[in-house]
This record gives sequence, C-alpha cells and structure tokens, in this order.
Amino acid sequence: MNRTEFEAIRNIVGKRVVGDIRFAKRAATAPNLVADGITVENDGGVELRLNINFNPETGSKTFNVHVPGNGPICRLDVDGPAHGAAGRTHKHSLQDPRCPDRNLPDGVLDRHDLSGKSVRDLFAEFCAMAHIQHEGQLFAPDET
Repeated sequence: MNRTEFEAIRNIVGKRVVGDIRFAKRAATAPNLVADGITVENDGGVELRLNINFNPETGSKTFNVHVPGNGPICRLDVDGPAHGAAGRTHKHSLQDPRCPDRNLPDGVLDRHDLSGKSVRDLFAEFCAMAHIQHEGQLFAPDET
C-alpha cells in the first residue's frame, strides 16, 4: 500500500464501527486493557481492523488501524513512550509501501494537544480524524 492508497482509505466517507466496544485484560498484554479486532466497515470494501490499548499503570493509550495481511496503516499514541522530537503523544501514518513492515516509523506528527485526554475523548477525536462513525457504546476502561 502506498501513501495515495492510504489517503483514499482515510478519506472514505461512511466508515463505521457497529457494536459496543469493551476492553479485556489478557495475560499476554498485561497490564494493558485491550479492545482488539474491531471491524471498521466501509463502502470502499477495504478490510480494516482497529485495536485500542490502555495501560492503567501509565495512562498511555494507543489506537491502531491495520489492514489484515498488510499491517498497520495509522496509529495514535497518547501519553506513551517518547518518539523522538514528536514526544509522548503523536500520530503515525503510512508514508510509503515499506511502512507497515517497519511499524510506521516515518512522518510522525506531534499531537501534544491530546495529552491527558480520556479514552472516550480520544476515541471521539480519532474517529473524527479517520471519518469513522461509531454505532454503539464505548465502555472506556478509565471511567470504571
């Protein structure tokens, strides 16, 4: 996938997540609470999955969209490990066809304006950026 194809996917109108989103604790990802394999339906016929991670010990949150068989195409990291000049809160997106294999290292944008926000607020922000409509409830792990 190249940058033009990524932008076409990002700009598809009518992307939606149908159903409730719940987080689970798994031994393999402890202490993170995860909601993974969330299907992002779209009129472009592209298979998209969203994974959300929340670390209750550090407050870090990650929203990652991937195309099965291809790899990650965009990620929002909030209050996590620093990423060079972009700091602890930043946005990754596919820049070239090699990016999914390299975990989206290029073109990382600082998003310090999102630092400290709740999972619910960040999910709303992420959905707005990605043109995703959520039809269901989000059971945010930082609200319990």
